[in-house]
Amino acid sequence: MFRRVKDLLGRKEIEEIQEISLDEIPQLLATNEKAWEDEFSQSTVDARKEMIEIRDHMIRAVQALSKTEREAAFHPKLEKIAKNSIPQFEKALLSALNRQLPEDPYAFYQACSEILKGCVKGLTGPGRYLRNVLPEEMKEISLLVDAFGKEINNLTPRVAEWRKRKEGVGALRESLSRMKEMERTADELSRDIPVLGKEISDLNEELKRRTGEKESCERTLVEDSEYRNLMQEAADSEGQLLETDREMHSVTSTLSHVLRKAEKIAHHRASEKLSKQLNQVEILLSGGDLLSDEELPGAITAVLPVMVSMIGSGDIQLKNQEERSLFASPEKIPLILQDHLKRRADALEKAGEIKKRMALYPAIQTLTRIDAELKSLDATISDKERQLWDLKRKKEEILPGIPSLHSLMERQISAILGRKIRVISR
Repeated sequence: MFRRVKDLLGRKEIEEIQEISLDEIPQLLATNEKAWEDEFSQSTVDARKEMIEIRDHMIRAVQALSKTEREAAFHPKLEKIAKNSIPQFEKALLSALNRQLPEDPYAFYQACSEILKGCVKGLTGPGRYLRNVLPEEMKEISLLVDAFGKEINNLTPRVAEWRKRKEGVGALRESLSRMKEMERTADELSRDIPVLGKEISDLNEELKRRTGEKESCERTLVEDSEYRNLMQEAADSEGQLLETDREMHSVTSTLSHVLRKAEKIAHHRASEKLSKQLNQVEILLSGGDLLSDEELPGAITAVLPVMVSMIGSGDIQLKNQEERSLFASPEKIPLILQDHLKRRADALEKAGEIKKRMALYPAIQTLTRIDAELKSLDATISDKERQLWDLKRKKEEILPGIPSLHSLMERQISAILGRKIRVISR
């Protein structure tokens, strides 16, 4: 029985926890702030009145210094210093004491702190020379300054408490603003992520459908005899062009080899004009652009006599069958080149015509269009997937911060109100 009574008496009362929502915090703060300001102002009324009275008393005491009758100082030099110090002391203290005292309690406290600093500075400055000349008057002023300082010290804890609460309210408002922004962003992300995911899914379905159309079109082309014939024509034309290029290369490479020999001989003979002319033809044969293909036969005709002369004189030795065969009838070389150039031009023209026919073939046009659409779809999907990744990453960064900020707000508002508060989230 005794233990039961002891347990009942020793049981702590459960602390009541008030619950509020985020939306209620601004109104709660606004309502309490007015009461806190009134309470702070009311709690400092008596102290402010007392400080004003002390301030006014100090002003009268300082102003009376210059009117005070006193005995001459013991030392003439000290007397001179005292006469100079009284105006300086009066100016220093009255400048501080005449500072305007606002109605606002905190501004009043700050102004009084500045007054105190000015008075202390005056006492330790010009005032120290007056203590021996006007001991009673300076003692009175010192006591008044001390009393003024004590009133400020008495007011300091209330000011500190008020500032702490005000700073706490500011910090809570900042936390509330951050929480609102984080929740708003999280809501937007929660809406946007599924929408974007659905868009990507739909685009992938469209990509799959268009890919199926492309494969179907390609199968149709494989079974299309007309297209197969067109492809065969293109292959034959390409083969003909390659063969023409091979034959042309065989002739031009043989000519280039002999031309280089002729150019070296001309250079050794100091015939720079001929050397340059031979070099231009050589560049043309090797694919350079100093001369055009249409000029090739004429350019060869111009230098052929010199080359034939060098061969005849033995300066140029024809060392392989290709060179000997080509220069067996040198007068035919321009005609051979002209024939190769014409056949090559004809082959190029035919290949171009076949390419145009293939490009205009209905199934090819369909394939070209589908390929362009697939490329565009793929680019769009990639872009949206990057957007989705960014949104998910942003959400992952925001969500963990909400609980910690929520806990911080509960501590902040509980400290401000002086009781346990639970903030209810959505």
